[in-house]
Amino acid sequence: MANSVTSLSTVSSRRDVFANGKESSEDIPQYSSFSTLMDIPGYSAILGAETTGEELEQLFSQHPDLPGVILYDEGVFIGVISQSHFYKCVSRAFGREIYYRRSATIMLAEMTTQTLLLPSDCSIQTAVEQCLARPQDFVYEPFLVHDRESGQYRLCAFQVLLLASSQLAALRNRQMEQILNSVTDGLLVIDKNFRIGNEYSRVVEKLFEGADLRGASLPEVLQPLLDGITHEQIQDYLRILFDPKLIDRLIKSINPAKQISARFSVGNMDRQERTKHFTLNFERIRTQAEISQVLVQIEDITHQINLSKELALQEAAAEEKLHLVMQILQVEPMALNRFITHFNDGLADLDQIVGASNENSHSLETIHAMFRKVHTLKGEASLLRLGAHERLLHQLEDDLDKLRSATQSEAGALASLAPSMEALHRLSDQIRQILEQVKSLDTTTPKIKKEISPSSNTRPEASLMESLARLVTEISERLGKQAVFYTTLKDGDLPKEYAEVLRDIFLHLIRNSMVHGIESAEERVARDKNPFGIIQLELRLHPEFHEIIFQDDGNGLNLDKIRQRTDQLGWNLSTEDDLRNAIFEPGFSTAESVSDLAGRGVGLDAIRDSLRKVGGRIIPHSQAGAYCAFQILLPKLSPSSST
Repeated sequence: MANSVTSLSTVSSRRDVFANGKESSEDIPQYSSFSTLMDIPGYSAILGAETTGEELEQLFSQHPDLPGVILYDEGVFIGVISQSHFYKCVSRAFGREIYYRRSATIMLAEMTTQTLLLPSDCSIQTAVEQCLARPQDFVYEPFLVHDRESGQYRLCAFQVLLLASSQLAALRNRQMEQILNSVTDGLLVIDKNFRIGNEYSRVVEKLFEGADLRGASLPEVLQPLLDGITHEQIQDYLRILFDPKLIDRLIKSINPAKQISARFSVGNMDRQERTKHFTLNFERIRTQAEISQVLVQIEDITHQINLSKELALQEAAAEEKLHLVMQILQVEPMALNRFITHFNDGLADLDQIVGASNENSHSLETIHAMFRKVHTLKGEASLLRLGAHERLLHQLEDDLDKLRSATQSEAGALASLAPSMEALHRLSDQIRQILEQVKSLDTTTPKIKKEISPSSNTRPEASLMESLARLVTEISERLGKQAVFYTTLKDGDLPKEYAEVLRDIFLHLIRNSMVHGIESAEERVARDKNPFGIIQLELRLHPEFHEIIFQDDGNGLNLDKIRQRTDQLGWNLSTEDDLRNAIFEPGFSTAESVSDLAGRGVGLDAIRDSLRKVGGRIIPHSQAGAYCAFQILLPKLSPSSST
């Protein structure tokens, strides 16, 4: 085997236990103080130097108890990669990118110490001394055992060597005292009653943040640190450990403590918690046919877990930024510039309102005003397919809805909006940074700059009518309905002085029609309608005012449902006109649940508020099961007032 190179597909990774000249996969031999390394179990996993990090991970995941692999290059031994060193490499920043596709020799080159090589006739006591003489960080690294007669190499784990050292009965002797003072991981022994022995590594007390643990029950030590389910699983596992009929490999495969989280209280007053993460490994000690003791190795993996979480957050942030860039690329420059201006102005207005509430109480009307502004911005973000903006604005609506439901009016109550506001400001900063990076692109990439720079006018802005038609299609797909937008109007047909107001109004009306008006295809067919709902927009010319008709051929206003809701609110409306106009009241909605499209009673309220500010009005018309139309009237401005 010394001169053979085994590929990953045919690697030998079985556990070889040598006892009295014969192999056994279940019975661990009894060791004496005169035993040699020939007697202890080891592993043979010989791979070629070209083996990749990805292949190593597959091997270690299939054989979690494998301490490492032996590397050969064209028949020549070149070194050992331990499982612990492998996972330290891949858990670093960009670890997988660096090591996953490349050969294992890259990790081998990073090893600061060579693998300890011992002859098979070396005594166990000498082997322990040799292992302890290694640098402290390498005490737990596996070592190689070489049989001169056969030329074979076996990789042995240090923990197994400890078991071989007089079955750990010598924990009271000077040699074991040296071990306990040298190792950096927690090391202790428990008996059949799960009691901790008198000698254990001093690190254990530091890990568990406790005092003297001698004679304490390990489950009782762990109980206040773990959740109930994990503690119960470990306690059940400890019972299984002392069953001599169960095979070691099976026992290790079901270990519930490979990664556990422990909670520690910090401080006496506020009782805050700090979390540590541990790995607990168990080695059974046999005395004849019984399991007399279990060696427990405790490793603090908090740093690795936190690093892994940090890397996941960094990857998520990078992916989110990439999605944001892709969203920006899809928006016409002029439309993007206009939205960014509206968005930043809206944030400034909201900041001013929140800041004022820290000193003065706010009214319910303040909440409604904020709702209208946020809902309008969300509609514009939806029209431009800016999903990140739409999602965060929807979260701010959730927070506003909680304030509105609680009817809080005390000073500073709006401070609860701070997290959502901060998230929107971070998004605004991200957009600004992205656009600044675009502007600073090297002149050697003019094509890219021209494509994504918002200042470029080479990309024509999509017409409002095209955007509205696209919005109807997208919402139809989201709701599982079928609808089309129809109009003969062009953007230039609408009064220019009301362009921004009408744009926002149309967004709200389309969402309202799609959620409340247009039925599903099945419902429409049952009513002898075309399965496709139709949303229409029409302009009528008058000498003194503009008249715009927005209509859908859906359900119409459900006056019975509106009356039921107004009665719940104690409004006691009687006439049909009053019921129709109730849909414009702040917070009024007949939706059974809240979604990102409707349910908060904001859209129609925002429409009426916008029209009032410019001297306009809106009048609803409806026939149950046939249509719902909104008649919008806007005064014509004189040439002097419109300039």
